[in-house]
Parts: sequence; structure tokens; C-alpha cells
Amino acid sequence: MRSSIRLLILTIASMLTPASHAMSGGSAATTYAVDLHVDVASGRVDGNACVSNRPAGFTDAFVLNVGLNVARVTDGDHQPLRYDGWGEPTIDGEARVYTVTDAPPTFCVQYSGAFPVYPAHDAPGDFKGLMAFNGDSFRFSEQSAWLPLPYDTKAKVRESEGSYDLEIRCDSCRFLYANGSPAIVGTKGTFHSDIARPMLVFGGTGPITTTANAMILNETVAPVEANAISDLMGKVRTYYQGYMGKPMADRPTFLRMVTIDQVERDRKGGEWGFATWPTIALSGSVAKSGAILLAGGPAAHSRIAYLAHEMGHYYFGTLVHPQGPYRWFLLESTAEFLSMKALRAIVGDEAADKRVAAWKAQMDKRTVPFIALDAITSEADITETYRYSYGPLLLLSLEKAAGEKKMRAFLRELLATPRIMTWSDLRDTAAKAGIDANTWKRWTEACVANGRRACQA
Repeated sequence: MRSSIRLLILTIASMLTPASHAMSGGSAATTYAVDLHVDVASGRVDGNACVSNRPAGFTDAFVLNVGLNVARVTDGDHQPLRYDGWGEPTIDGEARVYTVTDAPPTFCVQYSGAFPVYPAHDAPGDFKGLMAFNGDSFRFSEQSAWLPLPYDTKAKVRESEGSYDLEIRCDSCRFLYANGSPAIVGTKGTFHSDIARPMLVFGGTGPITTTANAMILNETVAPVEANAISDLMGKVRTYYQGYMGKPMADRPTFLRMVTIDQVERDRKGGEWGFATWPTIALSGSVAKSGAILLAGGPAAHSRIAYLAHEMGHYYFGTLVHPQGPYRWFLLESTAEFLSMKALRAIVGDEAADKRVAAWKAQMDKRTVPFIALDAITSEADITETYRYSYGPLLLLSLEKAAGEKKMRAFLRELLATPRIMTWSDLRDTAAKAGIDANTWKRWTEACVANGRRACQA
């Protein structure tokens, strides 16, 4: 189970790769207006999407899944626009890059395509970037570029989040879901979000279970297991609201996805998932998570820490969208630190201390030095081990140096300071939280300089 949970946690990295851009807090979100028609039986997709309010640098290009064909590109008044992307196309992961000549503030793309359908769930593989059809459901994540996503041709990054108005039709679906909105029972659905969300949509034929603190889609879950999940979400939510000083408006949605390669995954006993907050998608049973929580013990503690980590992304990832060199530290190290704090509050010191020990064990596997936190110049400097192990340990050492009260104030100030690009920005944010210059200097010299590990050992 520990390896499965580790896999789930590391999958977060695939949701926010350097190929995905996030708006800084306080900036207006890209806006999408989309009409989407999906045929689950044939794998056909027809869409018409208008994109507006694109950030600077993302105004004259977009990406669209390579399996989708562009019929036309127009402005907001339906007048045709010149675009390029056919001859010798540029490929960005799962998508083709298109450039628009003299792109206006709003452009619209009409497109269609068809994808393989695997009703026997015997595909050679599955991953988040696929537009997946398993015979009775469809799954399109933001990574799949199922709609035109603004693209920065110089930085080679996508804008994959936005506020939206979506009209979805799927004649053979029992329910439809758009990330950040309640699921709708029926073959047609209208979805709206003023909050920027990663653009994920799903349609399926399974049941919907609504609890006080979570929604469970596409799986029948016994009440006792559903309540176990809901109770945990409620406890984490209560703790985070007290710690961060801001209410958590979102409630997570657990999505049971039968992957298109589920036969092979079941044969190997593997479990795969990804998080696109507030969606937590699992190839394994959601009910199993409830059973694990009810059983207690180390497996339950690992599951609690994973789910608490995901809920931490409401604060760092939804309320504020980190950018720049410190992005991974501010996005993932903070969520991992918060998950340990929640684990300590909900389960106890022993479970939290084991979590910290696991961070140390991962850190110790790295034989080359870490780049010091005060010397970070690029997102790439903060590696996977850095963001999930070394980074949280640095935050824990700061808490020990400054005290729990000021550490809590520091994390709250991070939410109020959306644009943190340099070490000086971090230092100034700490000062606003009441961490005095001498404490910050002592911590930097003892725990940060030269990528030291003494404070984390």
C-alpha cells in the first residue's frame, strides 16, 4: 500500500508539469465558453470553444490534442481568422501547436475528432494526457488539451486553467461532470465556474454518492465506507480552516475511473490516480479507500496523509497559483507540510513522526547536494525529492526556529502574497508574519545555506 500511495502522490507532478502554466493570484483568469458533444460508443468528439482574457505571452497561439482536427478559427463575431499549424506542425506533448495571425481578444475554434474505444479495457496503456474512452465513459483532463489552450511559444508552456461556461452533451451518459462543479444527472449539462480550474470533464454511467464533505462519482460505495471518507474530509477541512484562517469552499470529488487498460492494472494489482483539485481520480476502488480508513493502522495513515495533501491544494493551487522559480516549493512542499500537520492533529504524534521519517529517508537517497533554497533560479532546481521531502523538511525546520504560531502566520502570508519570485520575496513574507531578521538569518545559515541537511537529519 505504501508504494501505491507514493505513486498517487507523485502523480501530482504530472498534473502540474512545467508544460502547464498557472495564473498568479490576483490576475484575471482565462475564460472558456465551450459547446462539447461526445459520443462514447464511437469515440467521436465535436467541440466549439471560445477563449478570451488570455494572459500576456499567450495571446497568439493555442494547443489542441493531436487527435482533434480544426475546422475553422474565428473571432468573437464569427469572422474567420488566419491560422497555421498544419504543415510541419510543432508538437507539445499530447497536442499540436497552432498560431493565429493578428489574434483578437477572443478567438473561437471549431474542431472534431475520433479516438479508439476500449470496452474490454485492454488498451496497451493509459495516462492522464489521453482522451480516454472505455466503452461506457469518457475522461478528458486538462493535460489532454481537449479544448484549445492558450500557449506561450517563447516559454513553450500552456495555460491549462480558467473560468468556464460549458455545455456538454453525451447521449449515452448517465451523468456529466466538470472539474469544480457539481455533477449533473442526465445526457446534457450546463456548467459554470468563476474560479479558475484545471479543465477536466468526465461522463459516465455509474452512480453518484453525495456525502456531507465529499462527492463520489461512478462507483457504488457502501454507506459505512462513504461516511469514513466524508468524516476524514470533514476533519481535514476543519483543521485547515483553523490553521490557514480561511474557509475551504471546495469539497473534494472522488472519481472512480475504469482505465482503458484496467485489465492489465488489475492483473498486476497496481493502483493509479491523479489529482486535479477538487477532483481526486482513482483507478482503484474509492470504496477501498473507505475500508482502509476504517481498518486503521499504517495504511490508513498513508491514505490520510495523501488525501490531506490533495486538500492542501485548495490553498496552494486554487486560492493562490504560484509561479516562477519557487513554484514547486510553494505548491507542493507547502501541501506536504500541511498534510503532516493534519495527520498529527487527526491521528497523533507517532503517525506524523513516521511521515517526517519517510521524508528523511527519501532525502537521504539523494547522493548529490540539493540546490540551496536561497539559490533557486529555475523551477527545474526543485526536483521531485526536493518538493516532496527536502522542501517540507525545510518548512519544519523553520517552524522549529520561529515557533508554531509564527509558522502558521507565515503560511497565511504566503496566501496573501501571490507573486513570490525571489528569495527576498520569501524573506519579506516571513517578516510580515513576524519572523524577525535574526531568526531568519540563523535559520538560513544553519539549515538552508549550501543545501545543508543538518537541520533535516
